[in-house]
Amino acid sequence: MTGINRESAALIVVDAQNFILNEKGLNAEWGVLKHAKDTDMIENTKEAIAKAREYSIPIIYLKVILRPQTLHAIGFWKPLLEIDFSKISPEEEEFQTGFVEELAPRSEDFIVVKYNAMNGFFNTDLEQILKGLKRDTLVFTGAITNLCLETTVRGAFDRGYNIIVLSNCTASINAELQKFSIEVVFPMLGEVCTLGELEIVS
Repeated sequence: MTGINRESAALIVVDAQNFILNEKGLNAEWGVLKHAKDTDMIENTKEAIAKAREYSIPIIYLKVILRPQTLHAIGFWKPLLEIDFSKISPEEEEFQTGFVEELAPRSEDFIVVKYNAMNGFFNTDLEQILKGLKRDTLVFTGAITNLCLETTVRGAFDRGYNIIVLSNCTASINAELQKFSIEVVFPMLGEVCTLGELEIVS
């Protein structure tokens, strides 16, 4: 079992957005949605969120906003450069960047917006929120495991946070990439466990 103190922990939900984890998502063909379905990632993450609420642990959602006018200028994430954003209506853009219904935040949750960036700490108020909440232990869930989630975990490690990654609450492009992050990268930065192995104490 991996134990955390409810008074010092925060649950981080990384990029649980429609463009990645919805069948109508622009990037549904990347494979993340398939991997999430194969591993019950969305249902497991839903349970993790419910558990955090039960113990009054703050939940912080990370959300990436894709600014089409700057994607090409900065050369951000090559697969996204293939999308013709000029054909996407404001309503469709809102849907794509919105959270998947099963994991949607509530009014009491925190939402941290990333603009054309993978790292949740880069040019955001994530660290200010964590300091204000006096949280030093971060429990990570979300997608994409080997990209935005891993980049944010590395950022948390560099800032001295205690890190726990819930392996069955994350999804990657395929099982091979998922395995490398879970078995090789994350154990060097913190702890890895399943939701069932997480014990919350006060």
